[in-house]
Amino acid sequence: MIGENLRKRRLEKGITLTELAQRSNVSKSYLNSLERNIKNNPSINLVKRLASELDTDLYQIIGEEKKIVDPINEKEGWDKFITEARKAGIEQDQLSHYKELIDYISWKNKEVEG
Repeated sequence: MIGENLRKRRLEKGITLTELAQRSNVSKSYLNSLERNIKNNPSINLVKRLASELDTDLYQIIGEEKKIVDPINEKEGWDKFITEARKAGIEQDQLSHYKELIDYISWKNKEVEG
């Protein structure tokens, strides 16, 4: 699925595989393997870099709907997470980066199970 989404976004933007490889500093053969679903376990950093180069977000690439969640109103686990994050000096608007990481890990876990 990630390969299909990556290819779809790349073609929508009119970017060649070679151009995306150069822009994102990834080998063309690796990108080709991703698009053909031969490789399907890219790092979150790579997915974010590719999404950035394609002017989209990682949710469009991994094929998950972006969940707009206010972590403050989530269950007790989030309360503890928020408390610890605030103690560490992390502001509310910065928490979205952590949410993206958690969503990505969840997606990867589904890929392994499925």
